[in-house]
Amino acid sequence: MSHTKRHVSRPLPGPDWVVQDVRSYDYWRRGADDCAACGVDVALDESHYGMELLRHRPARAEGKLGLERERFVFCSRECVDAWSH
Repeated sequence: MSHTKRHVSRPLPGPDWVVQDVRSYDYWRRGADDCAACGVDVALDESHYGMELLRHRPARAEGKLGLERERFVFCSRECVDAWSH
């Protein structure tokens, strides 16, 4: 019996997240991740796109603001554009 992987794209984060950077990579690190838009396996040591999102976290007791980061991986610029809109 054949099993197919059913992919649902990762949801857009809430409005408190800001896109910090979108760029193409020839190498980011070893390993693989799923494209956030279409779900294909993306080798992170080959050509792909990465998107970094940031959001401010509530002030800590000592009064410092923190940042939370999230990274999304895409197989192509078309997937970046489709997911972003």
